[in-house]
Amino acid sequence: MKKLLFTYNPNSGKGAVKAALSDIISTFTTGGYDVMVHPTCCAGDAIDFISQRGRDFDLIVSSGGDGMLHELAYGMSAGKVDCPCGYIPSGTVNDFASSLNIPKDMQKCAAMIMQEHFQPVDLGRFNGGYFAYISAFGWFTDVSYVTPQKTKNVLGSFAYFLQGLRSFEPRYLKENSGRVRITWEHGVIEDDFIYCMIGNTHSVGGMKNLVPDGASLTDGMLDCMFVKSPKNLADLDELNRFMLTHDTDTDMIVSFKSARLRVSCQKPFRWTLDGEDGGQYTTAEIEVVPGALNIAVPV
Repeated sequence: MKKLLFTYNPNSGKGAVKAALSDIISTFTTGGYDVMVHPTCCAGDAIDFISQRGRDFDLIVSSGGDGMLHELAYGMSAGKVDCPCGYIPSGTVNDFASSLNIPKDMQKCAAMIMQEHFQPVDLGRFNGGYFAYISAFGWFTDVSYVTPQKTKNVLGSFAYFLQGLRSFEPRYLKENSGRVRITWEHGVIEDDFIYCMIGNTHSVGGMKNLVPDGASLTDGMLDCMFVKSPKNLADLDELNRFMLTHDTDTDMIVSFKSARLRVSCQKPFRWTLDGEDGGQYTTAEIEVVPGALNIAVPV
């Protein structure tokens, strides 16, 4: 009998996965799998478990928010686990699931995984580690991990909006902007930036305007967007127009695709990786890992 590892975050999305656990496991066993269940007990637990034990299984499925997805991708990459995987979203926003049209209904998602229709999607490598869909710093990017889990559970996506309001405070804007040098295959640019996003996703925190047009999870490239720091009212007007219309025809936006790039900052910035706190760095070496995650998607 084939073996399936199911890891899940018991605290994600008001504990929704716990209520659906029996039905999910039943769907997997009906699909012909012998299931091992591993609820995570702390941040990084799934990374360790999957990297150490993942090669014993024919399929690995994780459930939780985008942070749990991060641990699934990181654990499989770090442990060189090459079996297919599945993801059951149970978080607040679930950008990655939305990008791949993965069902948000947990039972429907489990049934979809049992159809075993897998698609290779790109991952990113960040200073030797891994991310599933986004690495970023600056404006808005800490909202997902500084918003308390209890607040997310009570208010849902509105909690992100409330926390994001402080992103417009002058002091916050100043703290999260600085001089940045970006080096990639086709050039070098140096300027003051307030937002940096590198990854493969169609939305960030549920917002599509912070993602470049034509973003793809399967083209073997990273989608990069950098927003310059406003220096006057005209610059602020340009950023407001960008946020309202997603019109990137402005000198305030730098957008391109790249397989590898280096981001060097004059001061250390705190990065987010898949919505989780990724650490503080002055230099980031980032590259794509094409087709590294073979994940279940709708037929």
